[in-house]
Amino acid sequence: MPIIKNSNNPTFTAQKRSFRRFSQRIFAVVLAALLSACASTGNGDLPDKRSKTRVSADEKALIHTKLARGYMEQGQLSTAKDSLNTALEISPNHSDSNYVMALLMTRLNQYSKAERYFTKAVASDSENSAAAHDFGTFLCQTGKGEKAKKYFDIAVSNPLFRRAELSYMRAGECLASIDSVEAEVYLKKALSINPRLAPALYKLARMKFDERNYLSSRAYIERLFAITEPQPESLLLAYQIESSLNANDVAEQYRSQLLKGFPASQQARTVRDAGR
Repeated sequence: MPIIKNSNNPTFTAQKRSFRRFSQRIFAVVLAALLSACASTGNGDLPDKRSKTRVSADEKALIHTKLARGYMEQGQLSTAKDSLNTALEISPNHSDSNYVMALLMTRLNQYSKAERYFTKAVASDSENSAAAHDFGTFLCQTGKGEKAKKYFDIAVSNPLFRRAELSYMRAGECLASIDSVEAEVYLKKALSINPRLAPALYKLARMKFDERNYLSSRAYIERLFAITEPQPESLLLAYQIESSLNANDVAEQYRSQLLKGFPASQQARTVRDAGR
């Protein structure tokens, strides 16, 4: 919510105090982390001082990166960029710093820069599965589906990655218009991890319908309706499936549900126009 710039306004005063407390907390965290990092490189003989210095640089870069994330959440993108520039000056190959900079560049619609930072983030740490997953998603959204597949595969190769089913699903969605056979493999892998992954069920139902494999499409849409409330898009598809199978009574049920539940939707207009 934007701050109302009126010093007599109680909302402005409260927001100002809140922001001051936020800044103080951030400063305290940074100071404590910096002191800890400095202490770790204090006096005493170390077996490998170069390694210890490198770790300290990464820790300092991480501090600035966490600050940048906080600024991004507050909508302070310019300040976030300054923090990330500092992080990358300290440790140019720091994976998380490059990753968050890529996210920031994406928000700023600077896609060529975002791609460079994503590439460096994954190259610096192949176990940064969050970066690999988001890079795959970014490439898919920018029309580079074949290249995206590589990064989804990198993401799921890490056994500790907790969002593997989402990477498989995004890969399947991305490849659907390029290689439907491979897309189906990815989507089924997603469902093998999480059988209740609704977008994957819908995508497979859509793909099977487009292939005119109506029975298989019906099976996926019924699985979808078993776990989630029907939405206009899925109701229209169900209507189309049953119409294609000449199951006119069932098709009419879906049509009626769509018209009554979502009368203003584009999908409802579609079935109304079809009935004319």
